Amino acid sequence: MGGKTNLIKVIKSMNPRRRWRGNNGYAHVLRICLPLIASNISVSAMLFTDRLFLSRYSLEAIAASLPAGVAVVTVSSFFQGLVAYVSVFTAQYTGAGQPRRAAAALWQGLYLAILAGLIIALTWFPAPLIFELGGHPENIQRLEVTYYRILALPSVLNLIYFAMSSFLAGLGRTRLVMWVNLAGALVNIPLTYALVFGVVVNGFRLAPEWGIVGAGVATVFSWLLTTCIFSLLIFNRRMAKSHDLFRAWKPDLRLMRRLMAYGTPGGLQRFMDLAAFTFFAFIIGRLGELYLAANNIVFSIEAISFFPLIGGSVAISILVGQSIGRGQPEEAAQAVVSGIGISSLYAVAISLLFLLWPGLLLELFLADHYDQATRARILELGTVLLRFVAAYTIFDGLYLCCLGALSGAGDVWLPMAAMAVSVLLCLMLPIWLLFSQGWANVYSLWGCFVFYILVMTGVGVWRYRQGRWRFMRVIETRGVS
Repeated sequence: MGGKTNLIKVIKSMNPRRRWRGNNGYAHVLRICLPLIASNISVSAMLFTDRLFLSRYSLEAIAASLPAGVAVVTVSSFFQGLVAYVSVFTAQYTGAGQPRRAAAALWQGLYLAILAGLIIALTWFPAPLIFELGGHPENIQRLEVTYYRILALPSVLNLIYFAMSSFLAGLGRTRLVMWVNLAGALVNIPLTYALVFGVVVNGFRLAPEWGIVGAGVATVFSWLLTTCIFSLLIFNRRMAKSHDLFRAWKPDLRLMRRLMAYGTPGGLQRFMDLAAFTFFAFIIGRLGELYLAANNIVFSIEAISFFPLIGGSVAISILVGQSIGRGQPEEAAQAVVSGIGISSLYAVAISLLFLLWPGLLLELFLADHYDQATRARILELGTVLLRFVAAYTIFDGLYLCCLGALSGAGDVWLPMAAMAVSVLLCLMLPIWLLFSQGWANVYSLWGCFVFYILVMTGVGVWRYRQGRWRFMRVIETRGVS
Protein backbone atom coordinates (compact mmCIF):
# COMPACT_ATOMS: atom_id res chain seq x y z
CA MET A 1 0.00 0.00 0.00
CA GLY A 2 2.89 2.33 0.91
CA GLY A 3 4.58 1.67 -2.45
CA LYS A 4 1.35 2.51 -4.29
CA THR A 5 1.02 5.77 -2.33
CA ASN A 6 4.60 6.78 -3.17
CA LEU A 7 3.99 6.01 -6.85
CA ILE A 8 0.93 8.26 -6.84
CA LYS A 9 2.99 11.08 -5.30
CA VAL A 10 5.66 10.70 -7.97
CA ILE A 11 3.07 10.76 -10.78
CA LYS A 12 1.43 13.88 -9.32
CA SER A 13 4.79 15.64 -8.98
CA MET A 14 5.42 15.05 -12.71
CA ASN A 15 2.30 17.00 -13.63
CA PRO A 16 3.59 20.19 -15.39
CA ARG A 17 0.86 22.38 -13.88
CA ARG A 18 1.62 21.07 -10.38
CA ARG A 19 5.34 21.50 -10.97
CA TRP A 20 4.78 25.15 -11.93
CA ARG A 21 2.01 26.24 -9.54
CA GLY A 22 2.37 23.84 -6.62
CA ASN A 23 3.86 24.71 -3.25
CA ASN A 24 7.63 25.16 -3.78
CA GLY A 25 7.10 24.73 -7.53
CA TYR A 26 8.82 26.94 -10.08
CA ALA A 27 6.42 29.88 -9.60
CA HIS A 28 6.78 29.80 -5.81
CA VAL A 29 10.56 29.49 -5.94
CA LEU A 30 10.78 32.30 -8.49
CA ARG A 31 8.67 34.54 -6.24
CA ILE A 32 11.26 34.16 -3.47
CA CYS A 33 14.27 33.71 -5.73
CA LEU A 34 13.96 36.55 -8.24
CA PRO A 35 14.15 39.38 -5.69
CA LEU A 36 17.22 37.75 -4.14
CA ILE A 37 18.77 37.29 -7.57
CA ALA A 38 18.02 40.95 -8.31
CA SER A 39 19.59 41.87 -4.98
CA ASN A 40 22.72 39.93 -5.79
CA ILE A 41 22.80 41.35 -9.31
CA SER A 42 22.77 44.82 -7.78
CA VAL A 43 25.66 43.80 -5.51
CA SER A 44 27.57 42.31 -8.45
CA ALA A 45 26.79 45.44 -10.49
CA MET A 46 28.47 47.54 -7.79
CA LEU A 47 31.53 45.30 -7.82
CA PHE A 48 31.54 45.18 -11.62
CA THR A 49 31.34 48.95 -12.02
CA ASP A 50 33.86 49.59 -9.22
CA ARG A 51 36.40 47.40 -11.01
CA LEU A 52 35.39 48.86 -14.38
CA PHE A 53 36.02 52.42 -13.17
CA LEU A 54 39.28 51.46 -11.49
CA SER A 55 40.51 49.62 -14.59
CA ARG A 56 39.94 52.80 -16.57
CA TYR A 57 41.64 54.86 -13.89
CA SER A 58 44.92 52.92 -13.87
CA LEU A 59 46.37 49.42 -14.29
CA GLU A 60 47.73 49.63 -10.72
CA ALA A 61 44.28 50.41 -9.29
CA ILE A 62 42.56 47.40 -10.88
CA ALA A 63 45.51 45.16 -9.99
CA ALA A 64 45.22 46.18 -6.31
CA SER A 65 41.45 46.34 -5.95
CA LEU A 66 40.56 42.65 -6.25
CA PRO A 67 43.19 41.22 -3.85
CA ALA A 68 42.43 43.94 -1.29
CA GLY A 69 38.67 43.69 -1.71
CA VAL A 70 38.72 39.90 -1.54
CA ALA A 71 41.03 40.05 1.50
CA VAL A 72 38.62 42.20 3.52
CA VAL A 73 35.69 40.00 2.50
CA THR A 74 37.71 36.92 3.47
CA VAL A 75 38.52 38.36 6.89
CA SER A 76 34.82 39.23 7.30
CA SER A 77 33.49 36.05 5.71
CA PHE A 78 33.36 33.88 8.83
CA PHE A 79 31.32 36.50 10.66
CA GLN A 80 29.14 37.13 7.60
CA GLY A 81 28.31 33.42 7.39
CA LEU A 82 27.63 33.27 11.12
CA VAL A 83 25.36 36.34 11.14
CA ALA A 84 23.63 35.38 7.87
CA TYR A 85 22.47 32.13 9.48
CA VAL A 86 19.82 34.29 11.13
CA SER A 87 17.85 33.64 7.93
CA VAL A 88 17.64 29.88 8.61
CA PHE A 89 16.53 30.36 12.23
CA THR A 90 13.99 32.95 11.09
CA ALA A 91 12.69 30.67 8.34
CA GLN A 92 12.30 27.66 10.63
CA TYR A 93 10.71 29.68 13.44
CA THR A 94 8.33 31.21 10.87
CA GLY A 95 7.41 27.77 9.54
CA ALA A 96 6.83 26.59 13.13
CA GLY A 97 4.59 29.59 13.90
CA GLN A 98 6.93 31.23 16.47
CA PRO A 99 7.39 34.86 15.31
CA ARG A 100 8.78 36.15 18.63
CA ARG A 101 11.59 33.59 18.50
CA ALA A 102 12.40 34.80 14.99
CA ALA A 103 12.76 38.34 16.39
CA ALA A 104 14.98 37.00 19.18
CA ALA A 105 17.22 35.37 16.56
CA LEU A 106 17.60 38.75 14.85
CA TRP A 107 18.72 40.41 18.10
CA GLN A 108 21.32 37.71 18.77
CA GLY A 109 22.60 38.18 15.22
CA LEU A 110 22.93 41.93 15.78
CA TYR A 111 24.92 41.43 18.98
CA LEU A 112 27.27 39.06 17.20
CA ALA A 113 27.59 41.54 14.28
CA ILE A 114 28.68 44.38 16.58
CA LEU A 115 31.28 42.23 18.33
CA ALA A 116 32.59 40.89 15.02
CA GLY A 117 32.82 44.39 13.54
CA LEU A 118 35.13 45.46 16.37
CA ILE A 119 37.36 42.43 15.76
CA ILE A 120 37.62 43.11 12.02
CA ALA A 121 38.43 46.78 12.65
CA LEU A 122 41.54 45.66 14.59
CA THR A 123 42.97 44.13 11.38
CA TRP A 124 43.79 47.72 10.38
CA PHE A 125 47.14 47.23 12.14
CA PRO A 126 48.50 44.02 10.50
CA ALA A 127 47.25 45.01 7.02
CA PRO A 128 50.73 45.85 5.63
CA LEU A 129 52.02 42.42 6.71
CA ILE A 130 49.07 40.68 5.03
CA PHE A 131 49.81 42.21 1.65
CA GLU A 132 53.58 41.92 1.99
CA LEU A 133 53.03 38.15 2.07
CA GLY A 134 51.34 38.40 -1.33
CA GLY A 135 54.65 39.34 -2.92
CA HIS A 136 53.11 41.96 -5.24
CA PRO A 137 55.09 45.04 -6.39
CA GLU A 138 55.48 47.75 -3.72
CA ASN A 139 53.27 50.29 -5.51
CA ILE A 140 50.48 47.70 -5.70
CA GLN A 141 50.95 46.79 -2.03
CA ARG A 142 50.51 50.42 -0.94
CA LEU A 143 47.20 50.67 -2.79
CA GLU A 144 46.07 47.29 -1.43
CA VAL A 145 46.71 48.37 2.16
CA THR A 146 44.89 51.67 1.67
CA TYR A 147 41.82 50.07 0.08
CA TYR A 148 41.73 47.29 2.68
CA ARG A 149 41.84 49.70 5.64
CA ILE A 150 39.05 51.87 4.25
CA LEU A 151 36.73 48.83 4.04
CA ALA A 152 37.83 47.03 7.24
CA LEU A 153 37.36 49.84 9.74
CA PRO A 154 33.57 50.36 9.27
CA SER A 155 32.82 46.70 8.42
CA VAL A 156 30.40 46.54 11.38
CA LEU A 157 27.91 48.33 9.10
CA ASN A 158 28.16 45.51 6.57
CA LEU A 159 27.63 42.85 9.25
CA ILE A 160 24.59 44.62 10.70
CA TYR A 161 23.27 44.79 7.14
CA PHE A 162 23.76 41.01 6.84
CA ALA A 163 21.81 40.35 10.05
CA MET A 164 18.85 42.56 9.11
CA SER A 165 18.62 41.47 5.47
CA SER A 166 18.84 37.82 6.55
CA PHE A 167 15.96 38.34 8.98
CA LEU A 168 13.71 39.80 6.28
CA ALA A 169 14.75 37.11 3.80
CA GLY A 170 13.96 34.40 6.36
CA LEU A 171 10.46 35.86 6.72
CA GLY A 172 10.09 35.50 2.94
CA ARG A 173 10.07 39.28 2.39
CA THR A 174 12.71 39.13 -0.28
CA ARG A 175 11.24 42.00 -2.28
CA LEU A 176 12.12 44.41 0.51
CA VAL A 177 15.69 43.11 0.46
CA MET A 178 15.76 43.62 -3.30
CA TRP A 179 14.58 47.23 -3.18
CA VAL A 180 17.05 48.18 -0.47
CA ASN A 181 19.96 46.63 -2.36
CA LEU A 182 18.88 48.34 -5.57
CA ALA A 183 18.78 51.66 -3.73
CA GLY A 184 22.31 51.03 -2.48
CA ALA A 185 23.51 50.26 -6.01
CA LEU A 186 21.81 53.33 -7.51
CA VAL A 187 23.69 55.52 -5.05
CA ASN A 188 26.97 53.62 -5.07
CA ILE A 189 27.59 53.45 -8.81
CA PRO A 190 27.47 57.19 -9.65
CA LEU A 191 29.16 58.08 -6.35
CA THR A 192 32.03 55.70 -7.14
CA TYR A 193 32.48 57.25 -10.57
CA ALA A 194 32.49 60.74 -9.07
CA LEU A 195 34.99 59.93 -6.32
CA VAL A 196 37.32 57.85 -8.53
CA PHE A 197 37.63 60.34 -11.40
CA GLY A 198 36.48 63.56 -9.72
CA VAL A 199 33.83 65.96 -10.98
CA VAL A 200 34.61 69.45 -12.26
CA VAL A 201 31.82 71.71 -13.56
CA ASN A 202 32.65 75.14 -14.99
CA GLY A 203 35.97 75.14 -13.21
CA PHE A 204 34.48 74.20 -9.83
CA ARG A 205 35.47 70.84 -8.31
CA LEU A 206 32.33 69.16 -7.01
CA ALA A 207 34.03 65.85 -6.13
CA PRO A 208 37.70 65.05 -5.55
CA GLU A 209 39.70 62.67 -7.72
CA TRP A 210 40.55 59.95 -5.20
CA GLY A 211 41.11 56.90 -7.40
CA ILE A 212 40.99 53.65 -5.42
CA VAL A 213 40.33 55.61 -2.21
CA GLY A 214 37.15 57.01 -3.75
CA ALA A 215 35.93 53.51 -4.62
CA GLY A 216 36.36 52.46 -0.99
CA VAL A 217 34.61 55.52 0.42
CA ALA A 218 31.64 55.04 -1.93
CA THR A 219 31.31 51.40 -0.82
CA VAL A 220 31.25 52.40 2.86
CA PHE A 221 28.62 55.04 2.17
CA SER A 222 26.40 52.45 0.47
CA TRP A 223 26.76 50.18 3.54
CA LEU A 224 25.61 53.04 5.75
CA LEU A 225 22.66 53.85 3.51
CA THR A 226 21.36 50.27 3.26
CA THR A 227 21.79 49.72 7.01
CA CYS A 228 19.71 52.82 7.76
CA ILE A 229 16.94 51.75 5.36
CA PHE A 230 16.79 48.24 6.82
CA SER A 231 16.56 49.74 10.31
CA LEU A 232 13.48 51.73 9.27
CA LEU A 233 11.87 48.65 7.72
CA ILE A 234 12.40 46.46 10.78
CA PHE A 235 12.29 48.65 13.90
CA ASN A 236 8.76 49.97 13.60
CA ARG A 237 5.32 49.49 15.16
CA ARG A 238 4.14 46.96 12.58
CA MET A 239 7.06 44.62 13.25
CA ALA A 240 6.69 45.19 16.99
CA LYS A 241 3.08 44.07 16.78
CA SER A 242 3.61 41.03 14.56
CA HIS A 243 6.86 39.77 16.13
CA ASP A 244 6.95 41.41 19.58
CA LEU A 245 10.26 42.86 18.40
CA PHE A 246 11.01 45.29 21.21
CA ARG A 247 10.39 42.69 23.91
CA ALA A 248 12.70 40.14 22.33
CA TRP A 249 15.83 42.30 22.57
CA LYS A 250 17.38 40.69 25.65
CA PRO A 251 20.49 38.55 25.13
CA ASP A 252 19.41 34.91 25.01
CA LEU A 253 22.50 32.81 25.70
CA ARG A 254 20.80 29.53 24.82
CA LEU A 255 19.60 30.85 21.47
CA MET A 256 22.93 32.54 20.80
CA ARG A 257 24.73 29.24 21.45
CA ARG A 258 22.43 27.51 18.97
CA LEU A 259 23.01 30.25 16.42
CA MET A 260 26.77 29.95 16.88
CA ALA A 261 26.67 26.14 16.83
CA TYR A 262 24.92 26.05 13.45
CA GLY A 263 26.25 29.31 12.05
CA THR A 264 29.91 28.57 12.81
CA PRO A 265 30.26 25.78 10.20
CA GLY A 266 28.55 28.01 7.65
CA GLY A 267 30.88 30.86 8.57
CA LEU A 268 33.92 28.61 8.36
CA GLN A 269 32.74 27.30 5.00
CA ARG A 270 32.27 30.82 3.67
CA PHE A 271 35.70 31.74 5.04
CA MET A 272 37.43 28.75 3.44
CA ASP A 273 35.69 29.32 0.12
CA LEU A 274 36.81 32.94 0.01
CA ALA A 275 40.22 32.08 1.45
CA ALA A 276 40.69 29.70 -1.48
CA PHE A 277 39.60 32.47 -3.84
CA THR A 278 41.98 34.95 -2.14
CA PHE A 279 44.83 32.45 -2.25
CA PHE A 280 44.21 31.94 -5.95
CA ALA A 281 44.07 35.69 -6.67
CA PHE A 282 47.34 36.24 -4.79
CA ILE A 283 49.15 33.29 -6.38
CA ILE A 284 48.26 34.52 -9.88
CA GLY A 285 49.97 37.79 -8.95
CA ARG A 286 53.29 35.92 -8.72
CA LEU A 287 53.15 35.48 -12.49
CA GLY A 288 53.28 39.26 -13.00
CA GLU A 289 51.19 42.43 -12.93
CA LEU A 290 49.66 41.80 -16.37
CA TYR A 291 48.43 38.33 -15.36
CA LEU A 292 47.06 39.71 -12.10
CA ALA A 293 45.14 42.45 -13.93
CA ALA A 294 43.72 40.00 -16.51
CA ASN A 295 42.73 37.56 -13.75
CA ASN A 296 41.01 40.32 -11.77
CA ILE A 297 39.09 41.50 -14.82
CA VAL A 298 37.85 37.96 -15.51
CA PHE A 299 36.75 37.47 -11.90
CA SER A 300 34.96 40.82 -12.05
CA ILE A 301 33.05 39.58 -15.11
CA GLU A 302 32.43 36.21 -13.43
CA ALA A 303 30.51 38.06 -10.70
CA ILE A 304 27.50 38.37 -13.03
CA SER A 305 27.16 34.59 -12.89
CA PHE A 306 28.21 33.88 -9.31
CA PHE A 307 26.16 36.42 -7.35
CA PRO A 308 22.78 35.60 -8.93
CA LEU A 309 23.45 31.91 -8.29
CA ILE A 310 24.15 32.80 -4.65
CA GLY A 311 20.73 34.49 -4.58
CA GLY A 312 19.15 31.25 -5.77
CA SER A 313 21.00 29.29 -3.10
CA VAL A 314 19.75 31.62 -0.35
CA ALA A 315 16.17 31.31 -1.67
CA ILE A 316 16.39 27.52 -1.52
CA SER A 317 17.79 27.72 1.99
CA ILE A 318 14.82 29.86 3.11
CA LEU A 319 12.18 27.63 1.51
CA VAL A 320 13.81 24.48 2.87
CA GLY A 321 14.00 26.08 6.33
CA GLN A 322 10.33 27.06 6.30
CA SER A 323 9.30 23.59 5.10
CA ILE A 324 11.44 21.88 7.76
CA GLY A 325 9.93 24.17 10.40
CA ARG A 326 6.47 23.00 9.31
CA GLY A 327 7.65 19.38 9.41
CA GLN A 328 7.30 18.93 5.62
CA PRO A 329 10.64 17.67 4.19
CA GLU A 330 8.97 16.59 0.91
CA GLU A 331 8.02 20.23 0.26
CA ALA A 332 11.66 21.12 0.90
CA ALA A 333 12.81 18.60 -1.72
CA GLN A 334 10.34 20.11 -4.19
CA ALA A 335 11.96 23.53 -3.65
CA VAL A 336 15.41 22.10 -4.36
CA VAL A 337 14.32 20.48 -7.64
CA SER A 338 12.70 23.74 -8.77
CA GLY A 339 15.75 25.75 -7.73
CA ILE A 340 18.14 23.49 -9.63
CA GLY A 341 16.06 23.88 -12.79
CA ILE A 342 16.03 27.68 -12.53
CA SER A 343 19.74 27.95 -11.65
CA SER A 344 20.76 25.61 -14.47
CA LEU A 345 18.85 27.65 -17.05
CA TYR A 346 20.54 30.85 -15.88
CA ALA A 347 23.98 29.22 -15.76
CA VAL A 348 23.68 27.93 -19.33
CA ALA A 349 22.66 31.38 -20.61
CA ILE A 350 25.59 33.09 -18.84
CA SER A 351 28.06 30.44 -20.00
CA LEU A 352 27.01 31.04 -23.61
CA LEU A 353 27.58 34.77 -23.08
CA PHE A 354 31.13 34.09 -21.85
CA LEU A 355 31.85 31.76 -24.76
CA LEU A 356 30.31 33.76 -27.60
CA TRP A 357 31.12 37.37 -26.68
CA PRO A 358 34.23 37.40 -24.45
CA GLY A 359 35.81 40.33 -26.26
CA LEU A 360 32.74 42.51 -25.74
CA LEU A 361 32.93 41.95 -21.98
CA LEU A 362 36.69 42.34 -21.70
CA GLU A 363 36.79 45.54 -23.78
CA LEU A 364 34.71 47.26 -21.09
CA PHE A 365 37.71 47.08 -18.75
CA LEU A 366 40.39 48.19 -21.21
CA ALA A 367 40.99 51.91 -20.91
CA ASP A 368 42.36 54.01 -23.77
CA HIS A 369 45.63 54.65 -21.93
CA TYR A 370 46.61 50.96 -22.11
CA ASP A 371 49.18 50.39 -24.85
CA GLN A 372 48.26 48.10 -27.73
CA ALA A 373 50.47 45.22 -26.57
CA THR A 374 48.88 45.26 -23.10
CA ARG A 375 45.36 45.39 -24.53
CA ALA A 376 46.04 42.52 -26.92
CA ARG A 377 47.58 40.33 -24.23
CA ILE A 378 44.74 40.94 -21.75
CA LEU A 379 42.18 40.15 -24.46
CA GLU A 380 44.02 36.95 -25.34
CA LEU A 381 44.33 35.81 -21.73
CA GLY A 382 40.83 36.91 -20.76
CA THR A 383 39.18 35.06 -23.64
CA VAL A 384 40.73 31.76 -22.60
CA LEU A 385 40.05 32.31 -18.89
CA LEU A 386 36.37 33.03 -19.59
CA ARG A 387 36.19 29.58 -21.18
CA PHE A 388 37.33 28.14 -17.87
CA VAL A 389 34.60 30.17 -16.14
CA ALA A 390 31.97 28.88 -18.57
CA ALA A 391 33.15 25.31 -17.92
CA TYR A 392 32.50 25.44 -14.18
CA THR A 393 29.52 27.84 -13.96
CA ILE A 394 26.85 25.15 -14.49
CA PHE A 395 28.44 22.91 -11.86
CA ASP A 396 28.78 25.87 -9.52
CA GLY A 397 25.02 26.47 -9.73
CA LEU A 398 24.27 22.83 -8.90
CA TYR A 399 26.63 22.89 -5.93
CA LEU A 400 25.14 26.11 -4.55
CA CYS A 401 21.61 24.71 -4.78
CA CYS A 402 22.59 21.60 -2.82
CA LEU A 403 24.51 23.71 -0.33
CA GLY A 404 21.47 25.96 0.18
CA ALA A 405 19.27 22.94 0.87
CA LEU A 406 21.71 21.47 3.39
CA SER A 407 22.16 24.83 5.11
CA GLY A 408 18.42 25.46 5.33
CA ALA A 409 17.93 22.17 7.18
CA GLY A 410 20.95 22.49 9.47
CA ASP A 411 23.23 19.93 7.81
CA VAL A 412 26.34 22.10 8.02
CA TRP A 413 29.25 20.25 9.62
CA LEU A 414 30.08 17.68 6.95
CA PRO A 415 29.96 20.20 4.04
CA MET A 416 32.32 22.42 6.02
CA ALA A 417 34.76 19.58 6.65
CA ALA A 418 34.57 18.50 3.00
CA MET A 419 35.42 22.02 1.85
CA ALA A 420 38.42 22.17 4.21
CA VAL A 421 39.80 18.94 2.78
CA SER A 422 39.05 19.98 -0.82
CA VAL A 423 40.75 23.37 -0.46
CA LEU A 424 43.91 21.71 0.83
CA LEU A 425 44.07 18.63 -1.40
CA CYS A 426 42.38 19.81 -4.62
CA LEU A 427 43.55 23.43 -4.83
CA MET A 428 46.49 24.40 -2.63
CA LEU A 429 48.49 21.17 -2.90
CA PRO A 430 48.27 20.91 -6.73
CA ILE A 431 49.21 24.59 -7.09
CA TRP A 432 52.19 24.13 -4.76
CA LEU A 433 53.31 21.14 -6.82
CA LEU A 434 53.00 23.14 -10.05
CA PHE A 435 55.23 25.91 -8.70
CA SER A 436 57.72 23.53 -7.12
CA GLN A 437 58.13 21.62 -10.40
CA GLY A 438 58.28 24.77 -12.54
CA TRP A 439 55.06 23.89 -14.38
CA ALA A 440 52.98 26.84 -13.13
CA ASN A 441 51.36 29.10 -15.69
CA VAL A 442 48.03 30.89 -15.79
CA TYR A 443 46.29 28.01 -17.58
CA SER A 444 47.55 25.20 -15.34
CA LEU A 445 46.60 27.24 -12.27
CA TRP A 446 43.10 27.81 -13.60
CA GLY A 447 42.83 24.09 -14.34
CA CYS A 448 43.39 23.46 -10.61
CA PHE A 449 40.71 25.99 -9.75
CA VAL A 450 38.14 24.31 -12.01
CA PHE A 451 39.08 20.88 -10.61
CA TYR A 452 38.46 22.15 -7.06
CA ILE A 453 34.96 23.39 -7.99
CA LEU A 454 34.08 20.08 -9.68
CA VAL A 455 35.11 18.14 -6.59
CA MET A 456 33.03 20.40 -4.34
CA THR A 457 30.04 19.92 -6.64
CA GLY A 458 30.36 16.16 -6.40
CA VAL A 459 30.54 16.27 -2.61
CA GLY A 460 27.52 18.58 -2.34
CA VAL A 461 25.34 16.44 -4.61
CA TRP A 462 26.40 13.26 -2.77
CA ARG A 463 25.55 14.71 0.64
CA TYR A 464 22.18 16.02 -0.53
CA ARG A 465 21.25 12.67 -2.08
CA GLN A 466 22.04 10.92 1.20
CA GLY A 467 18.89 12.59 2.56
CA ARG A 468 19.94 13.01 6.19
CA TRP A 469 19.03 16.68 6.00
CA ARG A 470 15.34 15.68 5.90
CA PHE A 471 15.44 14.76 9.59
CA MET A 472 17.32 17.83 10.87
CA ARG A 473 16.22 21.18 12.28
CA VAL A 474 18.06 24.04 14.00
CA ILE A 475 15.28 25.34 16.27
CA GLU A 476 14.09 23.84 19.52
CA THR A 477 11.94 20.74 19.22
CA ARG A 478 9.35 22.36 21.48
CA GLY A 479 8.25 25.97 21.26
CA VAL A 480 9.79 28.53 23.60
CA SER A 481 7.68 31.49 24.67
